[in-house]
Amino acid sequence: MRAEILDPRTDPEPDYWPRLRATAGLRADWDWRVLAAQAWGARTIQLITVLFDGDAPVAVVNAAWLGAPVHRFSFNAAGSRPWLGAVHVRGPGSGAVPGWWLADGVPLSVLTDAYARAMRRELGAGCLALVLRQVTAEQAATVRSRKLVRVTEPVWRLPTHRWADKEQWLMSLTRSRRSNLRGILRKVAENEDLEVRSHRATEEIDEVRVIEAMRWNDDKYAGGIAPRIRVLNEYMRALMRQPDVYSYTYTERSTGQLIAFGMVFDHPTTPIVRSWTQRPAAEGGAKFLYFYHLAKQVEWAVGHGREWVELGKGKSAEKKSLGAEPSEQLAMAVPIRPW
Repeated sequence: MRAEILDPRTDPEPDYWPRLRATAGLRADWDWRVLAAQAWGARTIQLITVLFDGDAPVAVVNAAWLGAPVHRFSFNAAGSRPWLGAVHVRGPGSGAVPGWWLADGVPLSVLTDAYARAMRRELGAGCLALVLRQVTAEQAATVRSRKLVRVTEPVWRLPTHRWADKEQWLMSLTRSRRSNLRGILRKVAENEDLEVRSHRATEEIDEVRVIEAMRWNDDKYAGGIAPRIRVLNEYMRALMRQPDVYSYTYTERSTGQLIAFGMVFDHPTTPIVRSWTQRPAAEGGAKFLYFYHLAKQVEWAVGHGREWVELGKGKSAEKKSLGAEPSEQLAMAVPIRPW
């Protein structure tokens, strides 16, 4: 099996990439311009690998070469690769989604075997292990080699295919949550100072304002040895212009200030609520906007025949109260054999 290893910062988009993305159903964050912008702002080198069986691509993998030395802020200099570590496979820009696609009939063991060997050849003897995020128990069971498996936070999904409309969804919830959501929907509708707008593939949103707003969410998780990487303007600009991306802005009319922002990656069956940030309550923010935003995603998905809405990780109690179901996820580490 042949491997083509690409660095989106320096390698041009392959001719086959648009066709492969369409075949694999890879969302907006796999657009080559988005991958390149994300790679320039990452803490370590990001590599895209395509595995071929003959001339046919059978796997695509996004991974970071993670190890020592650790870069505190960002990695963008040639020759400063880690010299010892592991290949960390995760979704581009998010660890809440898988970082790979496999063609029908191709087992996960292709990644722990052919892909892992290709990474060792590319990165050297210091490439000791392969770490996969968002693995299911069924997938992990197909890997026969030595491995370490740990349960991670579940991913939450709303089964929108079960409801004919928003009202049916609301009636499936507890009385207290249903009453709370009705009040929130009414409060937003009656708030003349709040402008809520949705945008698709837009050029009208100032990405600088969005990035500043996203820092509210980043600051909640700040700390530790390595701070969270700040989003680059070019990354956000490229992402918001993708045809399958919906952006949602919540603006105070009286001040013109952006007080909340959300982003959703559309999909024929399972849209993903990718980003959400809102002004902290201590600074005058409204916590109820989070529930309003998710309620509108349910209403949209039901109305457009989507089967699920993926809500990502975290906020388990809140998502469960909205009728979301957990999907157990595993992280799996596999040592890379030296031969």
